Amino acid sequence: MGERKPGVELVVFDLGNVIVPWERRRALEQFVDDPTEVERLADEVFTMEVNHLLDLGHPLEVIRAEIEAAHPGHGWVIDSYVEHFGHSLGPVIEGSVALVDDLLDAGVRCAGLTNWSAICWQGIPESIPVLGRLEGIVVSGEIGISKPNPAIFHHLEERFAVHGDQVLFFDDNAPNIEAARAVGWRAEVFTTPEQARADVVRAGLLAH
Repeated sequence: MGERKPGVELVVFDLGNVIVPWERRRALEQFVDDPTEVERLADEVFTMEVNHLLDLGHPLEVIRAEIEAAHPGHGWVIDSYVEHFGHSLGPVIEGSVALVDDLLDAGVRCAGLTNWSAICWQGIPESIPVLGRLEGIVVSGEIGISKPNPAIFHHLEERFAVHGDQVLFFDDNAPNIEAARAVGWRAEVFTTPEQARADVVRAGLLAH
């Protein structure tokens, strides 16, 4: 194994599209048959901005009211999305699961950091076994702070008793990586499990 870089104590993984695929349109498709209407809802009604309110833990009634104000008669979309949220997730990304397990087998601490609605999080850890093998997961909707707010990175540091330069972080969202680096984390944009493994090997945490 390559020489382990000083200070790497915790590998932190984003979840959506790093550990498990996520696409909000798959949930919308469960209650809207017309593909054109699904795209309209995704682009105009249940946008990524609205999803971010969910990730911040805003109450459903508040989000519903905001949607109604902007798009009268569409408040039901948020409730239907939450009801069908499980359909937005695909099968786990096997290469990422293997990487987590190899790190754990090597004695490397692993944790999660995700922008995820608290209400949609219910039942998820139990349904995705690898999540239960992580030391813990910081969920934005449970603490009311989301990436790329620097406060969520500091929250994780306190929870897991690490300093920023002791963390190696993977996220598929470049702004989140930039924010993590700005607070002193070692951070890499996740593109594929193979690339993430190469980054881990380069950090001296695994031999291959």
